[in-house]
Amino acid sequence: MRLFSIRMRAQKEGKHVSGAERIVNKEEIEKVIKKLLKRPSDFDFMNIKIEEIKEFKKISFNLGITSFNFSDVKSAREFAVKKLIQQGIREEIARKAIYILSKGANPKGGNMRGAVLMDIETGERLEPDKERGIRTAHFDWENREAITELLLTEGYTLRTVDALALTTKNLYCGVVAELCWSDDPDYITGYVSGKEIGYVRITPLKEMGNPFGGRVYFIKRENLKKILNCLEKEVVLISYPIGK
Repeated sequence: MRLFSIRMRAQKEGKHVSGAERIVNKEEIEKVIKKLLKRPSDFDFMNIKIEEIKEFKKISFNLGITSFNFSDVKSAREFAVKKLIQQGIREEIARKAIYILSKGANPKGGNMRGAVLMDIETGERLEPDKERGIRTAHFDWENREAITELLLTEGYTLRTVDALALTTKNLYCGVVAELCWSDDPDYITGYVSGKEIGYVRITPLKEMGNPFGGRVYFIKRENLKKILNCLEKEVVLISYPIGK
C-alpha cells in the first residue's frame, strides 16, 4: 500500500484561516482533496501539498479525555494552570504561557502560525523562528472516518478529532505538556494535555470575539533537537481503541 501525505493551508488577506493534514492511500487522494477544499469558509489563497511517504511509525492513542466548563475565563485559566502543575509544569511557567497566548505569541504582534516551544525550567522560548513558531506535521489517524464517527457520536467535535491526533504526536515526540486555544474569535474551548493528565478540554479559555490564540509546547531544553526533528519530519499513524 502506497501512502501519501496531503497538507492544506489557506489564507485570507495574508492571515491564516485554515489548515489540515491527512495521510491516505493513493486511491483516496482525490476524495480527500475535495473535502479539504471545502474546509475553509472563505479564503483568497490555498496551498495543497502532496508527498509520498516512504517510512512511518504506528502509535496508539492512550490519553483519557475529560471536559470541564466554567462560568468565566479567569476560573477556566486557573484550572488550566492547576492541570499543568499536575503535569509537572511550575506555576509561574504555566502562567507565562497563558499570558503569551492571551496577548498574541508573535513578538511583532498577533498570532503565530506555529507553536511556542517553552523551556519547562526557565520559561524561555526555544523555537528557532519566534514569528513562525513550530508546526507539528506528518500525522493522522489510521482509520480517520471510523474514529471521527465514534467521537462525534460521543459528543465531541471535528476540532477535537484533529486536536487529539496532533497532541498525541506531540507527546510521542517528547513534549511534556501542551496548552492550546484557538485563534478563531467564535471558538472559546481549549485544552491542556500531558501523559499524566490526559486530554483536558476546558471552556472558556478566552472571551467570545477574542482573536488571540495558539499553542505552547512545554519541553526540556536538552531534548530540543530531537523534538524538532520528530515534530516536523517523522511520520506517524495513530490508532484509536474503538470498542474499548
